[in-house]
Amino acid sequence: MPRYHRPSASAESRGVDARNSAAQPRHLPHRRTLLWPCLPCDCEPRALWGVAVIRALSVAALLLVGSLPAQAQDAATLLYEARAQVEGLADCEAQPDQDRLEEILCADTIRIGVRSGYPRFAENRGGERSGYEIDLARKVADTLGVEAELVPVTPVTRISALSDGTLDLVIATMGHNSVRDANARFIRPHYYSSETILIGDRRLPIATWDDVSDKTVCTTVGNFANALLVERVARVMLFDTPARLLENLEAGTCSLIVQDDSVMVDALASDDFGGRFERKLGLSEIPWGMAVGLEGTERLASVLDQISARFHADGTFLEMAESHGIVLGFLLRMQDTWNQPFCMQAPATCMLPPLDTTLAEGPVKVAVAGFQDWLNETFGVLYSQFAWDLLVNGAIISLIAVAGVLVATLGIALLFAWGLLARNRVLRGALHLLIVVFQGSPPILILVFVAALANAILLYSTAVALFVAIISIALVNGAFAGQGIADAWRSLGSRMSDGKRMRHAIVRAAPQIEAFLTNATRGIAAASFVGVADLTNALNDIASFSRSQVVTYWILLIFYILVVMAVVRLSRALNRGLERALVEG
Repeated sequence: MPRYHRPSASAESRGVDARNSAAQPRHLPHRRTLLWPCLPCDCEPRALWGVAVIRALSVAALLLVGSLPAQAQDAATLLYEARAQVEGLADCEAQPDQDRLEEILCADTIRIGVRSGYPRFAENRGGERSGYEIDLARKVADTLGVEAELVPVTPVTRISALSDGTLDLVIATMGHNSVRDANARFIRPHYYSSETILIGDRRLPIATWDDVSDKTVCTTVGNFANALLVERVARVMLFDTPARLLENLEAGTCSLIVQDDSVMVDALASDDFGGRFERKLGLSEIPWGMAVGLEGTERLASVLDQISARFHADGTFLEMAESHGIVLGFLLRMQDTWNQPFCMQAPATCMLPPLDTTLAEGPVKVAVAGFQDWLNETFGVLYSQFAWDLLVNGAIISLIAVAGVLVATLGIALLFAWGLLARNRVLRGALHLLIVVFQGSPPILILVFVAALANAILLYSTAVALFVAIISIALVNGAFAGQGIADAWRSLGSRMSDGKRMRHAIVRAAPQIEAFLTNATRGIAAASFVGVADLTNALNDIASFSRSQVVTYWILLIFYILVVMAVVRLSRALNRGLERALVEG
């Protein structure tokens, strides 16, 4: 988020770090306790020295940088470039497109999120902050040459404060696990490591995690181990701070608690607490990391990575931790590691991976994932907008064709019935001849013949092709349905009026009419043979640029099954209505 108008940090909000900031120029901090030799950006030349002296210092500084290890040179270069970009700007904080490192240098302040009430690591007693992480926050700011504004955070707010740009850096007992990589960029190498342990009454017989599978375990909100814990115990009860966790354990509200061993050192070492409770089991060790946001922090993260490596190599981490009585095993190992030449030349080979806290997949997730894979494989052909438009337009044209062929079939059926019952022998003979032709000819052949006749008379168009398809299919099925109505008419006798007799004939011939309406609905799918852009044609076009032709055929089959079912229901509803009308009449 934009940070061109930071609120100035008060001495109280900065803790003991807000010192003499008013006396320093806003555009270039003067405090220089860097890990690297003085660079051109760090050794500010006096204006009276002249251009020649400035150039000489720049050349000398670059030569010095060239003699440093690759890690230090990279960090020094990044800082030099960032300071060079903000140096001399009239309004440093109003510049667009600044990355986070430039913003920090412009503001002369780095906002660092820290914990409170975490013994030995981050405590706030009477407004005075102290602890290993507090010392580390100040040391990082001092190394960058800016002021440290210490901002209290909790396990719930520390990552969100990075995401919304409220903080530049978080040093707040945050374990680095695989899930958190999606929300923050962790600085490596890590500055500490801890193990989450299970603590309970000494009298409880607990030897393995199977012994607690039916028990409730208390822990703190935001603890990385919660994801691992829920798989091993019956229930998890959450508290907001480690202090409340200990209170509820001693009060008997919790029979078992899970917490980092780093915060339990003092409690387990005391005669009272340590005499009653003990470490039962341990979970995976997790490295702790400083973290920055994901947006615009590439250079800042790179500088901090190299600062962290140097702090391990020169014993800075070890010295700060030792002064607060923190367990040093991890830091001793890391100091030995980062003093190896290959670690400084190829840092990635020496960095610890985040703890993998991915939960084992349950049956629901497996089933859902399998269903999603099936959907992707089956309907991936329709994922493009072009394919979807083809499908929708084809379906609309097919529905229009179905509606048209139903109306035309009914109309032609009534016309054929009237003609077959007419007194004119020539008309009756011509219609009987047509029926014989239709009975002996495939419907496709009739369709092609009518299309050829229409093309010889009319100019081809989509509308003409659709009309030809409807008339061809309706002509065949309507002729047979009309013959059924005529046969029903003759079977009724002549005791009723012609109108009533025709209505009774239609009701009696209803099964035949329904069959030929259904047949016409299925047959209209052949409209694609004469160029109608119906669903069949659309699916053929879609299949032409995909590998899945089977899916398109299934879609076509299901579409016409549903349409035929709707036609059957409609024809039966019309027949029932006609029967009621006859009864009432």
